[in-house]
Amino acid sequence: MSEFKLLLQADLLLKNGYVLTPQGLLEACVAIEQGKIVKVAKEPNLPKGEKELNCRGQIILPGLIDPHVHFRDPGYTEKEDFYTGSCAAAAGGFTLVADMPNNLPPTSTPTALKLKIREAETKAVVDFCLYAGCGADNVEEMSGLAAQGTVAFKTWMYLPSTAADAALCASSRRDLLEVMARASRLKVPLAVHAEDAEIIEHSTSILKSSGRTDALAHCESRPAQAEVKAVKTCLEVAEESGATLYLLHLTTAGAVEEVKSAKKRGLKVFTETCPHYLFLKEEDMLRLGSYAKVNPPLRRREDQESLWRALVDGVIDCVGSDHAPHQKSEKDAGLEDIWAAPAGAPNIEVSLPLMLTKVNEGLLNLSRLAEHMSTNPAKLFNLYPARGAVIEGAEGSLTVVDLRAEYKISVDRLYTKAKACVLFDGWAVKGRATHTIVRGVVVMEDGVVVGSGGFGRFIRRREFGGDLLK
Repeated sequence: MSEFKLLLQADLLLKNGYVLTPQGLLEACVAIEQGKIVKVAKEPNLPKGEKELNCRGQIILPGLIDPHVHFRDPGYTEKEDFYTGSCAAAAGGFTLVADMPNNLPPTSTPTALKLKIREAETKAVVDFCLYAGCGADNVEEMSGLAAQGTVAFKTWMYLPSTAADAALCASSRRDLLEVMARASRLKVPLAVHAEDAEIIEHSTSILKSSGRTDALAHCESRPAQAEVKAVKTCLEVAEESGATLYLLHLTTAGAVEEVKSAKKRGLKVFTETCPHYLFLKEEDMLRLGSYAKVNPPLRRREDQESLWRALVDGVIDCVGSDHAPHQKSEKDAGLEDIWAAPAGAPNIEVSLPLMLTKVNEGLLNLSRLAEHMSTNPAKLFNLYPARGAVIEGAEGSLTVVDLRAEYKISVDRLYTKAKACVLFDGWAVKGRATHTIVRGVVVMEDGVVVGSGGFGRFIRRREFGGDLLK
Protein backbone atom coordinates (compact mmCIF):
# COMPACT_ATOMS: atom_id res chain seq x y z
CA MET A 1 0.00 0.00 0.00
CA SER A 2 1.76 3.17 -1.15
CA GLU A 3 1.69 6.58 0.51
CA PHE A 4 0.41 7.96 -2.79
CA LYS A 5 -2.65 5.71 -2.56
CA LEU A 6 -3.18 6.68 1.06
CA LEU A 7 -3.62 10.28 0.01
CA LEU A 8 -6.02 9.50 -2.83
CA GLN A 9 -8.13 6.51 -1.89
CA ALA A 10 -9.59 4.81 1.19
CA ASP A 11 -11.98 1.93 1.55
CA LEU A 12 -14.15 3.74 4.09
CA LEU A 13 -14.43 7.39 5.03
CA LEU A 14 -16.35 8.61 8.09
CA LYS A 15 -17.18 12.26 7.50
CA ASN A 16 -18.49 15.23 9.48
CA GLY A 17 -18.36 13.58 12.89
CA TYR A 18 -16.71 14.31 16.21
CA VAL A 19 -13.82 11.92 16.83
CA LEU A 20 -12.84 10.91 20.35
CA THR A 21 -9.04 10.73 20.19
CA PRO A 22 -6.49 10.32 23.01
CA GLN A 23 -6.16 14.11 22.87
CA GLY A 24 -9.88 14.71 23.27
CA LEU A 25 -12.95 15.29 21.09
CA LEU A 26 -12.10 16.69 17.64
CA GLU A 27 -14.30 17.70 14.75
CA ALA A 28 -12.69 15.49 12.11
CA CYS A 29 -13.03 12.60 9.69
CA VAL A 30 -11.53 9.12 9.75
CA ALA A 31 -10.22 7.25 6.71
CA ILE A 32 -9.74 3.47 6.77
CA GLU A 33 -7.80 1.50 4.16
CA GLN A 34 -7.19 -2.26 4.26
CA GLY A 35 -8.59 -2.46 7.77
CA LYS A 36 -6.34 0.23 9.27
CA ILE A 37 -6.92 3.87 10.16
CA VAL A 38 -4.79 5.84 7.72
CA LYS A 39 -5.96 9.38 8.44
CA VAL A 40 -7.68 11.34 11.19
CA ALA A 41 -8.03 14.87 9.91
CA LYS A 42 -10.31 17.61 8.68
CA GLU A 43 -11.19 18.02 5.05
CA PRO A 44 -9.56 18.75 2.61
CA ASN A 45 -6.66 16.69 4.05
CA LEU A 46 -8.43 13.43 3.34
CA PRO A 47 -8.45 10.75 0.67
CA LYS A 48 -11.65 9.95 -1.16
CA GLY A 49 -13.64 7.03 0.21
CA GLU A 50 -14.92 4.11 -1.82
CA LYS A 51 -17.70 4.06 0.79
CA GLU A 52 -18.55 7.14 2.83
CA LEU A 53 -20.61 7.53 6.01
CA ASN A 54 -22.06 10.87 6.97
CA CYS A 55 -21.64 11.04 10.75
CA ARG A 56 -22.95 14.58 11.15
CA GLY A 57 -23.84 15.26 14.77
CA GLN A 58 -22.51 11.87 15.85
CA ILE A 59 -19.43 10.78 17.79
CA ILE A 60 -16.83 8.32 16.55
CA LEU A 61 -15.43 6.23 19.40
CA PRO A 62 -12.69 3.61 19.44
CA GLY A 63 -14.37 0.29 18.77
CA LEU A 64 -16.04 -0.97 21.94
CA ILE A 65 -14.63 -4.09 23.58
CA ASP A 66 -16.71 -6.25 25.91
CA PRO A 67 -14.21 -8.02 28.19
CA HIS A 68 -16.74 -10.45 29.66
CA VAL A 69 -19.30 -12.49 27.68
CA HIS A 70 -20.65 -16.03 27.80
CA PHE A 71 -21.74 -16.98 24.28
CA ARG A 72 -22.35 -20.61 25.41
CA ASP A 73 -20.73 -22.11 22.31
CA PRO A 74 -19.93 -25.01 22.20
CA GLY A 75 -22.14 -27.14 24.39
CA TYR A 76 -25.05 -24.88 25.35
CA THR A 77 -26.13 -23.44 22.02
CA GLU A 78 -29.81 -23.65 22.94
CA LYS A 79 -29.07 -20.62 25.16
CA GLU A 80 -26.84 -18.71 22.71
CA ASP A 81 -24.26 -19.42 20.04
CA PHE A 82 -21.41 -17.42 18.55
CA TYR A 83 -23.55 -16.18 15.67
CA THR A 84 -26.47 -14.87 17.73
CA GLY A 85 -24.16 -13.64 20.47
CA SER A 86 -21.91 -11.76 18.07
CA CYS A 87 -24.95 -10.31 16.28
CA ALA A 88 -26.07 -9.03 19.66
CA ALA A 89 -22.58 -7.61 20.21
CA ALA A 90 -22.63 -5.82 16.86
CA ALA A 91 -26.11 -4.44 17.55
CA GLY A 92 -24.84 -3.15 20.89
CA GLY A 93 -21.87 -1.35 19.33
CA PHE A 94 -19.16 -3.88 20.22
CA THR A 95 -16.38 -4.63 17.73
CA LEU A 96 -14.55 -7.19 19.88
CA VAL A 97 -15.67 -9.54 22.66
CA ALA A 98 -13.80 -11.79 25.09
CA ASP A 99 -15.64 -15.05 25.72
CA MET A 100 -15.47 -17.01 28.96
CA PRO A 101 -14.37 -20.67 29.26
CA ASN A 102 -17.27 -22.38 31.07
CA ASN A 103 -18.64 -24.20 28.06
CA LEU A 104 -18.97 -27.90 27.33
CA PRO A 105 -16.23 -28.93 27.09
CA PRO A 106 -14.69 -26.15 29.20
CA THR A 107 -11.81 -24.43 27.44
CA SER A 108 -9.29 -25.68 29.99
CA THR A 109 -7.08 -27.65 27.59
CA PRO A 110 -5.38 -26.65 24.33
CA THR A 111 -7.55 -29.17 22.47
CA ALA A 112 -10.78 -27.66 23.81
CA LEU A 113 -9.53 -24.16 23.06
CA LYS A 114 -8.74 -25.10 19.45
CA LEU A 115 -12.23 -26.60 19.11
CA LYS A 116 -13.82 -23.39 20.34
CA ILE A 117 -11.70 -21.23 18.03
CA ARG A 118 -12.75 -23.31 15.02
CA GLU A 119 -16.41 -23.17 16.00
CA ALA A 120 -16.41 -19.42 16.66
CA GLU A 121 -14.54 -18.59 13.47
CA THR A 122 -17.38 -20.04 11.38
CA LYS A 123 -20.04 -17.94 13.14
CA ALA A 124 -18.62 -14.69 14.54
CA VAL A 125 -19.83 -11.39 13.11
CA VAL A 126 -17.38 -9.34 15.22
CA ASP A 127 -13.82 -10.12 16.31
CA PHE A 128 -13.32 -12.23 19.41
CA CYS A 129 -10.78 -13.18 22.07
CA LEU A 130 -11.00 -16.19 24.35
CA TYR A 131 -10.33 -16.81 28.01
CA ALA A 132 -8.87 -20.14 29.04
CA GLY A 133 -10.17 -21.82 32.17
CA CYS A 134 -7.69 -22.70 34.87
CA GLY A 135 -7.75 -24.01 38.39
CA ALA A 136 -6.16 -26.42 40.79
CA ASP A 137 -6.58 -29.38 38.42
CA ASN A 138 -5.07 -27.99 35.22
CA VAL A 139 -2.09 -25.81 36.11
CA GLU A 140 0.08 -27.90 33.78
CA GLU A 141 -2.18 -27.00 30.83
CA MET A 142 -1.66 -23.25 31.23
CA SER A 143 1.51 -23.04 29.12
CA GLY A 144 -0.21 -24.74 26.19
CA LEU A 145 -3.25 -22.51 26.55
CA ALA A 146 -1.09 -19.39 26.56
CA ALA A 147 0.66 -20.61 23.41
CA GLN A 148 -2.75 -20.78 21.69
CA GLY A 149 -3.19 -17.02 22.22
CA THR A 150 -5.66 -16.85 25.11
CA VAL A 151 -5.96 -13.22 26.27
CA ALA A 152 -6.43 -14.16 29.92
CA PHE A 153 -6.96 -17.08 32.26
CA LYS A 154 -10.14 -17.36 34.31
CA THR A 155 -10.72 -19.07 37.62
CA TRP A 156 -13.57 -19.19 40.09
CA MET A 157 -12.99 -19.24 43.84
CA TYR A 158 -16.32 -21.02 44.28
CA LEU A 159 -18.19 -23.36 41.95
CA PRO A 160 -20.52 -26.29 42.66
CA SER A 161 -18.39 -29.43 42.54
CA THR A 162 -19.08 -30.93 39.13
CA ALA A 163 -16.64 -32.77 36.92
CA ALA A 164 -16.97 -30.23 34.12
CA ASP A 165 -16.03 -27.36 36.44
CA ALA A 166 -13.20 -29.02 38.35
CA ALA A 167 -10.49 -27.47 36.17
CA LEU A 168 -11.95 -23.97 36.59
CA CYS A 169 -11.80 -23.57 40.36
CA ALA A 170 -9.11 -22.48 42.82
CA SER A 171 -10.94 -22.26 46.13
CA SER A 172 -8.00 -22.41 48.53
CA ARG A 173 -5.28 -19.80 48.98
CA ARG A 174 -2.65 -22.40 48.08
CA ASP A 175 -4.39 -23.29 44.82
CA LEU A 176 -4.89 -19.62 43.98
CA LEU A 177 -1.21 -18.90 44.55
CA GLU A 178 -0.17 -21.78 42.31
CA VAL A 179 -2.45 -20.58 39.51
CA MET A 180 -1.42 -16.93 39.86
CA ALA A 181 2.27 -17.74 39.99
CA ARG A 182 1.99 -19.73 36.75
CA ALA A 183 -0.02 -16.94 35.09
CA SER A 184 2.61 -14.44 36.20
CA ARG A 185 5.44 -16.49 34.66
CA LEU A 186 3.48 -16.73 31.41
CA LYS A 187 2.76 -12.97 31.45
CA VAL A 188 -0.98 -13.55 31.00
CA PRO A 189 -3.55 -11.87 33.29
CA LEU A 190 -5.65 -13.96 35.65
CA ALA A 191 -9.34 -13.05 35.84
CA VAL A 192 -11.00 -14.15 39.07
CA HIS A 193 -14.62 -14.57 40.09
CA ALA A 194 -13.92 -13.55 43.67
CA GLU A 195 -16.41 -14.92 46.19
CA ASP A 196 -15.37 -16.89 49.24
CA ALA A 197 -16.46 -20.55 49.08
CA GLU A 198 -16.67 -21.13 52.85
CA ILE A 199 -18.93 -18.12 53.47
CA ILE A 200 -21.24 -19.01 50.57
CA GLU A 201 -21.59 -22.64 51.56
CA HIS A 202 -22.27 -21.76 55.19
CA SER A 203 -24.84 -19.07 54.37
CA THR A 204 -26.58 -21.21 51.76
CA SER A 205 -26.82 -24.17 54.13
CA ILE A 206 -28.50 -22.06 56.82
CA LEU A 207 -31.00 -20.52 54.39
CA LYS A 208 -31.95 -23.81 52.78
CA SER A 209 -32.32 -25.59 56.10
CA SER A 210 -34.70 -22.86 57.25
CA GLY A 211 -36.87 -23.41 54.16
CA ARG A 212 -36.09 -20.12 52.40
CA THR A 213 -36.83 -20.25 48.66
CA ASP A 214 -37.63 -16.57 48.01
CA ALA A 215 -35.61 -14.39 45.64
CA LEU A 216 -33.88 -12.40 48.39
CA ALA A 217 -32.49 -15.63 49.82
CA HIS A 218 -30.09 -15.70 46.89
CA CYS A 219 -28.68 -12.30 47.86
CA GLU A 220 -28.33 -13.39 51.48
CA SER A 221 -26.58 -16.62 50.46
CA ARG A 222 -23.73 -14.64 48.91
CA PRO A 223 -23.29 -11.71 51.33
CA ALA A 224 -21.03 -8.74 50.72
CA GLN A 225 -18.50 -10.25 53.12
CA ALA A 226 -17.97 -13.16 50.71
CA GLU A 227 -16.79 -10.78 47.98
CA VAL A 228 -14.74 -8.52 50.23
CA LYS A 229 -12.87 -11.42 51.84
CA ALA A 230 -12.18 -13.04 48.46
CA VAL A 231 -11.01 -9.78 46.86
CA LYS A 232 -8.65 -9.17 49.76
CA THR A 233 -7.21 -12.68 49.36
CA CYS A 234 -6.78 -12.20 45.60
CA LEU A 235 -4.94 -8.92 46.09
CA GLU A 236 -2.62 -10.44 48.69
CA VAL A 237 -1.81 -13.40 46.45
CA ALA A 238 -1.33 -11.13 43.42
CA GLU A 239 1.17 -9.07 45.40
CA GLU A 240 3.01 -12.23 46.43
CA SER A 241 3.06 -13.75 42.94
CA GLY A 242 3.55 -10.66 40.80
CA ALA A 243 0.55 -11.59 38.63
CA THR A 244 -1.62 -9.15 36.71
CA LEU A 245 -5.03 -9.59 38.34
CA TYR A 246 -8.41 -8.87 36.75
CA LEU A 247 -11.18 -8.77 39.36
CA LEU A 248 -14.46 -9.49 37.63
CA HIS A 249 -17.86 -7.92 38.36
CA LEU A 250 -17.16 -5.98 41.57
CA THR A 251 -20.35 -5.26 43.50
CA THR A 252 -19.49 -3.98 46.97
CA ALA A 253 -18.18 -0.81 48.60
CA GLY A 254 -15.79 -2.91 50.68
CA ALA A 255 -14.21 -4.48 47.60
CA VAL A 256 -13.80 -1.04 46.01
CA GLU A 257 -11.89 0.16 49.09
CA GLU A 258 -9.60 -2.89 48.97
CA VAL A 259 -8.84 -2.22 45.30
CA LYS A 260 -8.25 1.47 45.89
CA SER A 261 -5.68 0.63 48.55
CA ALA A 262 -4.00 -1.98 46.34
CA LYS A 263 -3.68 0.42 43.43
CA LYS A 264 -2.03 2.98 45.70
CA ARG A 265 0.52 0.27 46.58
CA GLY A 266 1.26 -0.19 42.88
CA LEU A 267 -0.36 -3.59 42.33
CA LYS A 268 -1.07 -4.63 38.75
CA VAL A 269 -4.83 -4.93 39.12
CA PHE A 270 -7.66 -4.26 36.69
CA THR A 271 -11.25 -4.21 37.90
CA GLU A 272 -14.67 -4.55 36.33
CA THR A 273 -18.29 -3.95 37.13
CA CYS A 274 -21.43 -4.64 35.10
CA PRO A 275 -24.65 -2.87 34.04
CA HIS A 276 -26.90 -4.89 36.33
CA TYR A 277 -24.93 -3.77 39.40
CA LEU A 278 -24.91 -0.15 38.25
CA PHE A 279 -28.62 0.06 37.42
CA LEU A 280 -30.37 -2.52 39.63
CA LYS A 281 -30.37 -3.11 43.39
CA GLU A 282 -31.20 -5.91 45.79
CA GLU A 283 -34.77 -4.65 46.10
CA ASP A 284 -35.31 -5.28 42.38
CA MET A 285 -35.22 -9.00 43.16
CA LEU A 286 -38.72 -8.55 44.57
CA ARG A 287 -39.93 -7.37 41.15
CA LEU A 288 -37.79 -9.48 38.80
CA GLY A 289 -37.36 -12.64 40.86
CA SER A 290 -35.18 -15.35 39.35
CA TYR A 291 -34.63 -13.32 36.16
CA ALA A 292 -32.37 -11.05 38.24
CA LYS A 293 -30.49 -13.94 39.83
CA VAL A 294 -26.85 -13.20 39.06
CA ASN A 295 -23.54 -14.07 40.70
CA PRO A 296 -22.46 -12.11 42.65
CA PRO A 297 -25.99 -11.00 43.56
CA LEU A 298 -27.51 -7.53 43.32
CA ARG A 299 -26.47 -5.27 46.20
CA ARG A 300 -27.76 -2.35 48.24
CA ARG A 301 -27.89 1.32 47.31
CA GLU A 302 -24.73 2.26 49.18
CA ASP A 303 -22.77 -0.39 47.26
CA GLN A 304 -24.16 0.85 43.95
CA GLU A 305 -23.23 4.44 44.78
CA SER A 306 -19.71 3.30 45.59
CA LEU A 307 -19.43 1.59 42.19
CA TRP A 308 -20.41 4.77 40.37
CA ARG A 309 -17.85 6.81 42.32
CA ALA A 310 -15.20 4.23 41.49
CA LEU A 311 -16.09 4.42 37.79
CA VAL A 312 -15.89 8.20 37.74
CA ASP A 313 -12.60 8.18 39.66
CA GLY A 314 -11.04 5.41 37.57
CA VAL A 315 -10.72 2.92 40.44
CA ILE A 316 -12.87 0.56 38.37
CA ASP A 317 -11.27 0.10 34.95
CA CYS A 318 -13.79 -1.77 32.80
CA VAL A 319 -17.50 -2.18 32.24
CA GLY A 320 -18.22 -5.73 31.11
CA SER A 321 -21.71 -6.90 30.24
CA ASP A 322 -21.26 -10.39 31.76
CA HIS A 323 -23.70 -11.39 29.03
CA ALA A 324 -24.89 -14.74 30.41
CA PRO A 325 -28.00 -15.98 28.54
CA HIS A 326 -30.34 -18.72 29.71
CA GLN A 327 -33.62 -20.09 28.42
CA LYS A 328 -36.86 -18.65 29.75
CA SER A 329 -37.92 -22.06 31.03
CA GLU A 330 -34.76 -22.26 33.15
CA LYS A 331 -35.40 -18.88 34.73
CA ASP A 332 -39.09 -19.67 35.25
CA ALA A 333 -38.09 -22.73 37.27
CA GLY A 334 -36.82 -20.36 39.96
CA LEU A 335 -39.89 -18.19 40.32
CA GLU A 336 -41.18 -20.37 43.16
CA ASP A 337 -37.81 -21.71 44.31
CA ILE A 338 -34.87 -19.36 43.69
CA TRP A 339 -32.37 -22.22 44.08
CA ALA A 340 -33.78 -23.92 40.97
CA ALA A 341 -32.81 -21.12 38.56
CA PRO A 342 -29.38 -20.63 36.97
CA ALA A 343 -27.56 -17.34 37.53
CA GLY A 344 -26.92 -14.86 34.74
CA ALA A 345 -28.59 -12.27 32.51
CA PRO A 346 -28.16 -11.13 28.88
CA ASN A 347 -26.84 -7.56 28.77
CA ILE A 348 -24.62 -6.95 25.76
CA GLU A 349 -27.22 -5.09 23.68
CA VAL A 350 -28.26 -2.76 26.48
CA SER A 351 -24.90 -1.91 28.06
CA LEU A 352 -24.00 1.02 25.83
CA PRO A 353 -27.39 2.79 25.80
CA LEU A 354 -27.59 2.51 29.59
CA MET A 355 -24.10 3.98 29.98
CA LEU A 356 -24.71 6.72 27.39
CA THR A 357 -27.79 7.72 29.34
CA LYS A 358 -25.54 8.45 32.32
CA VAL A 359 -23.21 10.42 30.04
CA ASN A 360 -26.20 12.52 29.00
CA GLU A 361 -27.13 13.00 32.64
CA GLY A 362 -23.63 14.28 33.35
CA LEU A 363 -22.67 11.51 35.78
CA LEU A 364 -19.93 10.13 33.51
CA ASN A 365 -17.97 11.91 30.81
CA LEU A 366 -17.53 10.46 27.33
CA SER A 367 -13.76 10.03 27.63
CA ARG A 368 -14.15 7.97 30.79
CA LEU A 369 -16.83 5.81 29.13
CA ALA A 370 -14.45 5.11 26.22
CA GLU A 371 -11.74 4.15 28.69
CA HIS A 372 -14.06 1.72 30.49
CA MET A 373 -15.55 0.18 27.36
CA SER A 374 -12.62 0.21 24.93
CA THR A 375 -9.21 1.52 25.96
CA ASN A 376 -8.80 -0.27 29.28
CA PRO A 377 -9.99 -3.66 28.01
CA ALA A 378 -7.50 -3.28 25.13
CA LYS A 379 -4.73 -2.56 27.62
CA LEU A 380 -5.76 -5.50 29.80
CA PHE A 381 -5.52 -7.87 26.84
CA ASN A 382 -2.27 -6.28 25.58
CA LEU A 383 -3.94 -5.09 22.35
CA TYR A 384 -3.49 -1.35 22.88
CA PRO A 385 -2.92 0.91 20.93
CA ALA A 386 -3.78 -1.22 17.90
CA ARG A 387 -7.23 -1.35 19.47
CA GLY A 388 -8.84 0.98 21.96
CA ALA A 389 -7.70 4.23 20.30
CA VAL A 390 -8.65 6.27 17.23
CA ILE A 391 -5.16 6.98 15.90
CA GLU A 392 -3.42 6.52 12.58
CA GLY A 393 -2.08 2.99 12.22
CA ALA A 394 -4.61 1.41 14.58
CA GLU A 395 -7.23 -1.13 13.59
CA GLY A 396 -10.15 0.43 11.76
CA SER A 397 -12.66 -0.82 14.33
CA LEU A 398 -14.95 1.99 15.46
CA THR A 399 -18.27 2.59 17.16
CA VAL A 400 -20.37 5.55 16.03
CA VAL A 401 -22.89 6.83 18.56
CA ASP A 402 -25.76 9.30 18.56
CA LEU A 403 -25.99 10.88 22.00
CA ARG A 404 -29.32 12.53 21.16
CA ALA A 405 -31.32 9.38 20.30
CA GLU A 406 -34.12 8.81 22.82
CA TYR A 407 -36.09 5.58 22.87
CA LYS A 408 -37.24 2.68 25.00
CA ILE A 409 -35.42 -0.62 25.08
CA SER A 410 -37.58 -3.27 23.42
CA VAL A 411 -36.72 -6.95 23.65
CA ASP A 412 -38.50 -7.54 20.34
CA ARG A 413 -35.66 -5.74 18.55
CA LEU A 414 -32.81 -7.67 20.18
CA TYR A 415 -30.68 -10.36 18.55
CA THR A 416 -29.87 -12.55 21.57
CA LYS A 417 -31.65 -15.88 21.88
CA ALA A 418 -32.37 -14.91 25.51
CA LYS A 419 -34.42 -11.79 24.74
CA ALA A 420 -37.19 -12.97 27.07
CA CYS A 421 -34.74 -12.78 29.98
CA VAL A 422 -33.48 -9.21 29.42
CA LEU A 423 -33.82 -7.15 32.62
CA PHE A 424 -34.21 -3.70 31.05
CA ASP A 425 -37.18 -4.11 28.72
CA GLY A 426 -39.10 -0.85 28.50
CA TRP A 427 -36.39 1.31 30.07
CA ALA A 428 -36.12 4.81 28.63
CA VAL A 429 -32.57 5.55 27.41
CA LYS A 430 -30.79 8.36 25.62
CA GLY A 431 -27.92 7.45 23.32
CA ARG A 432 -27.25 4.50 21.01
CA ALA A 433 -24.78 3.03 18.56
CA THR A 434 -25.65 3.88 14.96
CA HIS A 435 -22.77 2.00 13.29
CA THR A 436 -20.45 -0.79 14.35
CA ILE A 437 -17.34 -1.00 12.15
CA VAL A 438 -14.93 -3.94 12.35
CA ARG A 439 -11.61 -3.55 10.50
CA GLY A 440 -13.15 -1.05 8.09
CA VAL A 441 -16.32 -3.05 7.41
CA VAL A 442 -19.73 -1.88 8.62
CA VAL A 443 -21.35 -4.82 10.43
CA MET A 444 -24.24 -2.89 12.03
CA GLU A 445 -26.11 0.09 10.65
CA ASP A 446 -28.99 1.85 12.40
CA GLY A 447 -29.67 -1.10 14.68
CA VAL A 448 -29.65 -3.69 11.89
CA VAL A 449 -26.84 -6.24 11.72
CA VAL A 450 -25.53 -6.32 8.15
CA GLY A 451 -22.35 -8.31 8.81
CA SER A 452 -21.92 -11.98 7.99
CA GLY A 453 -21.19 -14.90 10.27
CA GLY A 454 -17.59 -16.00 9.82
CA PHE A 455 -16.28 -12.47 9.25
CA GLY A 456 -15.08 -12.08 12.84
CA ARG A 457 -11.49 -13.07 13.54
CA PHE A 458 -9.85 -14.75 16.51
CA ILE A 459 -7.61 -12.13 18.11
CA ARG A 460 -4.65 -13.56 20.00
CA ARG A 461 -2.95 -11.95 22.96
CA ARG A 462 0.29 -10.34 21.89
CA GLU A 463 3.36 -11.13 23.94
CA PHE A 464 4.60 -7.56 23.74
CA GLY A 465 2.67 -4.29 23.54
CA GLY A 466 3.48 -0.62 23.12
CA ASP A 467 3.95 -0.27 19.37
CA LEU A 468 1.14 -0.43 16.86
CA LEU A 469 0.57 -4.12 16.25
CA LYS A 470 1.12 -5.45 12.76
